Amino acid sequence: MTKTLLMSTKDPRWPENTDAAARVRHVALTRTEPRNAGWIAEEADVSRDTAVKYLERMADRGDLKVVETNEGRSYKPDSLTQFLREVRELAEEHSLDELTRELNAIGEEIDAWKDAYEVESLAELRQSIGREDLTGDERRERLEIIEEWEYNVEMRESIQLAIRLKSSLTTLGAESLGDGLSTKLPQEG
Repeated sequence: MTKTLLMSTKDPRWPENTDAAARVRHVALTRTEPRNAGWIAEEADVSRDTAVKYLERMADRGDLKVVETNEGRSYKPDSLTQFLREVRELAEEHSLDELTRELNAIGEEIDAWKDAYEVESLAELRQSIGREDLTGDERRERLEIIEEWEYNVEMRESIQLAIRLKSSLTTLGAESLGDGLSTKLPQEG
């Protein structure tokens, strides 16, 4: 086969209309470990210079943190920015009733785990992993529940902040959240 034929049969990694900035942003923000510009460029199917340009913009806006690693200057998502973005999205995309119902569902799920594993807290469930009377499968099941419980705790905190954000903006007279548009605070004067 010729090189041209091989190249033409390659499946595109990205949808045709995805621009370089969106690809770099997606790759950079979906990593948990710091990655250098070369690695991100390869994953995003862009040149290293293009990746650096967009990564530096994202770092300047606070979306990414720049860290030094063995691979040199690397980038990772800024956890505070990600958390605040999640809270804002929850507040914009869900009503107070929906958020309240989700808090209740989280509470009920945690209560069910407490009953099922005869514990009072996540810490107690963690400690129970060391019990000698548990089988390997029972320990693995508890480890899975611990991950779910941790996720629920994080979501509960995000939802509680989203509710406070909606309430605070309502008190301030801001335009309502939930229409997908950015919230505007009332003008002075």
